[in-house]
Amino acid sequence: MDDILFRHTAIATPNDKSELFLSRAAESDCAKKLIDESKAFDKLLKKNLQVDVPSDLTDKIMLEQSFALERDKNMSARWHIAIAASIAFVIGLSLPMLNSLTEHNGPSDIGTIALQHVQQEYFLTAKANENATLQTVNAKLAVYGGTAESDLGEVMFVNYCNFEGTSALHMIFKGEKGRVTVFVVPEDGKFTPSVEFSNKHLKGISEHVGNASVVIVGEPDEPLEMMKDKINKSIKWDI
Repeated sequence: MDDILFRHTAIATPNDKSELFLSRAAESDCAKKLIDESKAFDKLLKKNLQVDVPSDLTDKIMLEQSFALERDKNMSARWHIAIAASIAFVIGLSLPMLNSLTEHNGPSDIGTIALQHVQQEYFLTAKANENATLQTVNAKLAVYGGTAESDLGEVMFVNYCNFEGTSALHMIFKGEKGRVTVFVVPEDGKFTPSVEFSNKHLKGISEHVGNASVVIVGEPDEPLEMMKDKINKSIKWDI
């Protein structure tokens, strides 16, 4: 075995058991050193590639797939409405008749809107981890008359959002079982209250505080009352 072939084999497959390779390796200390270095590198590489799979990975994948299917259904429904609107325009239907196609199409209760919002933005926020500081949270929370006076835990996302036409605060916290979404929705949105709500993927609770509603959404096994208590103890609201 020549030097080129030996070095290639030693680097690519240092555990080769062929007679030619083992014979060539025994000829010098340099050859043995090259093989030892290659074996050490293989062990290091194998160790770094061993990543523990989260116990809830299957559930997360299934949840993403379910959200994707529902999102596709919603997009299809909107497309049908758009086609109907185009046809109505062409044949000259009156505006009141056209409005009848779309009015009352969306929910008005705060719980249903919150569930839909979480599902629609799941793919945008699922991997977000801003590690937002208390100062950052308070800068946005102040708009809604709230001030967090103590630690809220790990804040993975905080920003304003369009909550069915109303500007709301959208926060995501690290919960006990998974991510917990918290909306602060001003009362001028005039949504129908919903103390408890759920669908086949998520559940939620809400309460009115100050001049806004706090809506908390998480997965079915998430203890949302713990997040509610933490928020109530930390945040002071202007009344």
